[in-house]
Amino acid sequence: MNIETTRFGNVAIDETKIIHFPEGLLGFPEQKDYVLLEHKSDSPFFWLQSVDRPDLAFILTNPFFLDKDYLKNLSPNEETLFQCREGDSVSVFALVTIPPGKVEEMTVNLLGPVVVETEARVGRQVVIPNSGYSHRHPFPQK
Repeated sequence: MNIETTRFGNVAIDETKIIHFPEGLLGFPEQKDYVLLEHKSDSPFFWLQSVDRPDLAFILTNPFFLDKDYLKNLSPNEETLFQCREGDSVSVFALVTIPPGKVEEMTVNLLGPVVVETEARVGRQVVIPNSGYSHRHPFPQK
């Protein structure tokens, strides 16, 4: 299958790699299907590209690169946000925001991670209430 994107042009994707978000992402409830694209092979970033909207893509990163203890102190209630179907595994990503022209002010949303059930290819964005995490956690600069 080919999808048109504004950032990458026409991209061939494997339909079995499409991640379905039944509720969409926060602020984008109508957009349900995305594909995860690698930024570069040695990069900590990924792109979550909408299948249906060429102009809609989000930058993601692994939140455990920023905080190795991320999600370690969740309450039992919060832990249920990260449970999946039996036998499936979960990948957790954090949305990255880069203000136009200000890469040094890049932030990461640790409050509302994107959770993907790897085998089922089902995703959701969850909000971790009372976690102490911020939606604007500074991204460390090299």
